[in-house]
Amino acid sequence: MKITTKSRYAVEALVSLASQSQGKYAINLQNISKQTDISVSYLEQIFSNLKTAQLIDSHKGPGGGYWLTRQPHEVSIGDIMRAVDHSKGSLVDGMDGAIWRDLAVKMELYMDSISLATLLPPKSNAPDLPDANLIHKKVDQKKAKKMLSNLKPMIAQSPKRMAKDIGNIANSVFSWGGQLNNKALKS
Repeated sequence: MKITTKSRYAVEALVSLASQSQGKYAINLQNISKQTDISVSYLEQIFSNLKTAQLIDSHKGPGGGYWLTRQPHEVSIGDIMRAVDHSKGSLVDGMDGAIWRDLAVKMELYMDSISLATLLPPKSNAPDLPDANLIHKKVDQKKAKKMLSNLKPMIAQSPKRMAKDIGNIANSVFSWGGQLNNKALKS
């Protein structure tokens, strides 16, 4: 097993994918490219190999993108490296060859012991909001309709609430000063 630029970029790209998608969203290559500074054309090559190795899947079209086929803790760095670098390093014969083979075996075992999940940034306490890139296979239609029906009364009341609030907002420095002066006189 070799640590190549391609394998390093593949690991970095999958960390980006896993952290952005959180297992729920399809992420397009432009988003990954922005986060990793890896060109989209190079990511296309890498993701082609990762898809062949069945580490990711994709959906084309509006809202399309890529997602992991397994949970991040089920994907090892070794899996990623093997998916993008099919080449086996040439091993030296003789006494030195045994040392390099032993080192290669230990390196592969070590890379297999590190999961993608260990490289992810800690989760934030941000609310889990719906997104346009939600993976189409995981949408629960009943939940989506219920969520929409719960939002309808709030949406209907928004213009009334906004009109009430706008009436109390000062539209100039002079108006604001007058409101402050009125409050001071009432106190």
